[in-house]
Amino acid sequence: MRVSLFRPARLALTATLLAAVALLGFSAPASATGSAAPRYYLALGDSLAAGYQTLPGGGHVTGRGYAQDIARTLSARAADAGRPFDFVGLGCPGETTGSMIDGPCPYPHPYAGSQLAEAESFLRLHHDDQVVVTLDIGANDVDGCLTNGNVDLGCAVSGVGKVGSGLDTILDRLKAAAGPQTRIVGMNLYDPFLAAWLTGTRGKTAATLSVPLADTLNATIGLVDAAHGVPTADVASAFRTNSFLPLAPLDGKQVPLNVARILQWTNMARGDIHANDTGYQAIADTFLKKI
Repeated sequence: MRVSLFRPARLALTATLLAAVALLGFSAPASATGSAAPRYYLALGDSLAAGYQTLPGGGHVTGRGYAQDIARTLSARAADAGRPFDFVGLGCPGETTGSMIDGPCPYPHPYAGSQLAEAESFLRLHHDDQVVVTLDIGANDVDGCLTNGNVDLGCAVSGVGKVGSGLDTILDRLKAAAGPQTRIVGMNLYDPFLAAWLTGTRGKTAATLSVPLADTLNATIGLVDAAHGVPTADVASAFRTNSFLPLAPLDGKQVPLNVARILQWTNMARGDIHANDTGYQAIADTFLKKI
């Protein structure tokens, strides 16, 4: 069903989804301290992990994202320490929690099965090595739940539930395959739908409604991560997702800070939800605080 955009609906959406999250019953054990100069860096997830970006003149590239930014920093640290370092990127554009578990990758990729199975094989092979793993997943599970100024509440509840159960399975299996020196770091998500603010009154309402949906999704990710002793890189806060104030300059106008960040740090100005170089570096910096 679809819910029209007014304040009671926003509150109902938040309450309903948070109640669904609470049913998961996760606790938050402490996480281990990682290494500043690991032997390997393994990047897992969807198009953000793959470094997907559209190009101004058309087409797209991969391999130009936060994982590459993190790899450069970790490589420099390893070089300073006189240690070898290798980066392995398995991120798959279009990946959902379900396709990550079961495969196949919706985008051409060297591995034939699922991304999770490939990651498990890598972790078992390097069981005794120092490995850092980053993971972003879940955005594609709720993609399409906010359209034309309305939230599909059933879609949102179902999508967040899929993220909770799917991420739980993914982390269970990664932790089981990982060695004692492997550190896994997750991330929450920015809200690209804030860009709708610039499209008029209906767009402002849609942008406002998108935030509690993002908050609930991010709460789910944080709870599941914590239940597995996995720290969460707070990308949502880096992008100031909840900051409708203060206002900030954007193309000669004053707009909410969260709207400005989305337009400045992603390619939403041309309809691409993916981060640009600035946004990817911000994500990398947020991850690096947890590594």
